[in-house]
Amino acid sequence: METEKRLMSVINAVKVLNSTRDLPEVLHQLIKEVLNVIGGANAAVLFLYESRSNTLYAQSAIGFDMEQLKHVRLAPGEGMSGKTFVSQKGNIFSSPDHTSRGMGNLTGNSEHYYARSLGEMAYPVSAICVPIMSAEEECLGVLTVDIFEKDRQFDESDLQLLETFAGQASIAVENARLFSQNKRTKLIHEELSKVSLAKGGLGDITKALAGLIEEEVVVFNERVDVLAVSGKAAAEKAEALKDEADPLLKYALSRNSTSTSEAFLNGETYLTYFLPIQADGLVLGLLAIIVEKNTVFDPLDQFAIEQAITIFAMEMNRRDRFLAEDFHYSGVVLEQLIHAPYNELSSDALARLNFPELDRHHYAVVHLYVRDPLLPFEEVGEKKKQLMRVIYREMESIPIKTLVYERNMEVTFMFTVAASSAEETVFDSLEPLFSSIIHYAGQECQLKGLAGFGQVVDKLQDVHLSYKDARRCVQYLQAGEGGRDFMTYRQLGPYRLFLKMERGELQDYADEVLGRVAEHDRKHETELLKTLKVYVESNQNMAASAKKLYVHVNTIKYRLQSIYQLLHTDKLDGRELFELQLGLHIMEYLNTK
Repeated sequence: METEKRLMSVINAVKVLNSTRDLPEVLHQLIKEVLNVIGGANAAVLFLYESRSNTLYAQSAIGFDMEQLKHVRLAPGEGMSGKTFVSQKGNIFSSPDHTSRGMGNLTGNSEHYYARSLGEMAYPVSAICVPIMSAEEECLGVLTVDIFEKDRQFDESDLQLLETFAGQASIAVENARLFSQNKRTKLIHEELSKVSLAKGGLGDITKALAGLIEEEVVVFNERVDVLAVSGKAAAEKAEALKDEADPLLKYALSRNSTSTSEAFLNGETYLTYFLPIQADGLVLGLLAIIVEKNTVFDPLDQFAIEQAITIFAMEMNRRDRFLAEDFHYSGVVLEQLIHAPYNELSSDALARLNFPELDRHHYAVVHLYVRDPLLPFEEVGEKKKQLMRVIYREMESIPIKTLVYERNMEVTFMFTVAASSAEETVFDSLEPLFSSIIHYAGQECQLKGLAGFGQVVDKLQDVHLSYKDARRCVQYLQAGEGGRDFMTYRQLGPYRLFLKMERGELQDYADEVLGRVAEHDRKHETELLKTLKVYVESNQNMAASAKKLYVHVNTIKYRLQSIYQLLHTDKLDGRELFELQLGLHIMEYLNTK
């Protein structure tokens, strides 16, 4: 009679399995049949494994309050069910001592809600736990049955019967998962295709991905600027992540591979996945997914992320391409302004670019030169392309109307500024921008950048003059003066005159004026030229000169006597002083070449 009852319970379980795809209903009916056929059993619970959090959660139970039990999260190895999950074989806990040892490592949170689900803290008198195994020998969860009355204990026949029900449960779980995966795969395709075709932008793609994986998502560009967030919480964490982990983000970009790292954000520890967004061999940005610690993505999450990264790359590439096309047309116009006479064609082209010629507008040209002779030619081209992406984005983001002309390793910019702006103010506002661009070129592209700022002109037909000024600054910087990366035409000072002259002619003049002093320094390893330069710049004040050179005043006096003898003079003033200062500037200029 008992055998027949057990057989009918198994048949009923199979009927339930074939009657619905609703996993919770199937598992609940299976548990009811388990309690119906295993004599003396008071309670049963079926735990399923969640790979993302690496925990077991209660899917269905009888004899427990599910409102409380649903808060229990068992780590592998925790409690009787957790130990069975790790061992992947059925276990009989045959006595109160045995169950107490099995439940003894429950964490405080799990123990609290376990007690509340029973109404009091009580371990079973006896229990059996069996793993729910997939066809691929993967443990999907654990089925546990308990006895709380003292006159009954489970035996091997109960274990074998429960293993039969666990086999049925595994079929139900795998069928439900397969159905869910097919449904979710379709949803992923539909949602990501929708945002891709709609071209709604990075914000829509970010929110779509966040909805599919149920996590917070942030998109950074390659300069670690936040481009898009999935919501308010993600925005707050993105700023904290940027402030506290900027080097980490840059490291993830430089590695050009997926990485994970823990970050302490807003008082809590999170795990952040960093995934590079690439197109045409270039890293365009970084996808950051911020999750709770110990979260692991399932295969469908990974599939959604991989698909989204492709769409992110397409959208970012599309935006950069449109920007490049817009600036390419502006470059044609700027090329005409700086190389050809200004005419009506230039005026019409500027009007189409929304650059009207107005009295309240002045113009300034900045010339950028980049180079790196140590890189292969093909690699330099790729690095230049990467730099231009950043430059176009920077120019789009600033409030000043700008034209950009790119040719070979040179990039020329024309900025439209208010006529009321002082020239120094214009340079001060542009200097941080170009400092940032030059820094990026060096750090991320291995390209040396030099920028020259031409004078501000008040007419478009004079833009070519500002361009020549800017090129002269770059020409001077190429000499390596002081290790500087950028300078204005005013800072070039008298050197602007030297740039227009033949080097040999300049050298002849310097030798004529200061050659004897320079020769004396070379032969006797003295510092007469240096002393003369400091003395002249100190308004011929010996005490001030001594202080600057860290020597005694008498030393300055002795050196000046030697200089006067070499120059065949007894004082420095008037035209002779001017020629000496000019010679000193020429020597300084020539020594930097």
